[in-house]
Parts: sequence; C-alpha cells; structure tokens
Amino acid sequence: MAQPPFDDEPDSPRPRWLAWAIGVLAVCIALGMVNLAWRMLTGRLGPTVDQSVVAPASTADAPAAQSVLPAPAAAGSCMRCHGVEHSFVGPAFVRIAERYRDRADAQAYLASKIVNGSVGEWGRVIMPRQVGVTDAMAQQLAAWIVQMAPPPAQSGAERPASAVAP
Repeated sequence: MAQPPFDDEPDSPRPRWLAWAIGVLAVCIALGMVNLAWRMLTGRLGPTVDQSVVAPASTADAPAAQSVLPAPAAAGSCMRCHGVEHSFVGPAFVRIAERYRDRADAQAYLASKIVNGSVGEWGRVIMPRQVGVTDAMAQQLAAWIVQMAPPPAQSGAERPASAVAP
C-alpha cells in the first residue's frame, strides 16, 4: 500500500480559544433548550395579551376598530397566519372582508369557516379547524372582520375625470 505523500510542514495545533468558544456555545445551546423545555412544561411559552390593545367587537368606528383587535384574535392563534392589512400565510382580514362584503350571511359563513376551517377558498392555503374557538368567539371575530369591508366602489360618473379612461 502506498503511503500518502509526506507534508514538509507539520500541522499547527488549533488555538485554545477555539476550543473554549465551542464549549461555551454548547453550554449556551444546552441552557437554552432546558429553558425552553421548562417554559413549555409550565405553560409560560404562549403569547401574552396586552389588554391595552384588546377591545370588544361592538366598536362602531370602522377605522378605530381596524386598529384594535378583539380579544379572541389577540389571545388566539389568528395573528400567526393573518394580518389586518397584510397577507402572511393566510389572507389579510381586510381582503377577507372585501371578498364577503356583498354576502348576506357573511358573518355566519365566516364564523363557520373559523370554527371548521376551509380548504381551497384562497388558493392552496389550508385553514385548519380551530378547536379552541367557541361559537361565540367565532361570531365575535366574524363580526369584527365583516365590519372592516370598505364601501363598494363608486360608479364611473362619480369618479374624478383623471380616473376615467379615455
């Protein structure tokens, strides 16, 4: 068997600080995992709700109500996938309201979709069932979403002249 060619220069030893840095990193990772496990077991991992941004769904002002989340949306998992004006995993609440604003049973329909989930309504996005959401909470969320719908577009005669195509 042939020996590998001999290198004229011997390997230089690794610096000691590198071993210490790797050791400290390993300890930090281990402590982080222990902390995470402890928080999961004691139930302190979930998001906390700032009561200053939570309001009942009966708020009549549409602009003010859009900026204030109802309690179920803030405490639940709605905001993990949906934004108020921006789409994340699921569609934005404003887009949902626009789509269903002309539907007579929009609030009941959305409450049903919140509780039971849906597939294929917004493309390939799947909304899972929300087993922790009661019917009352779903109705409150649906009412909040429905009131976000902007008014229908105005007719062409009422638009400014610059908006009308020649």
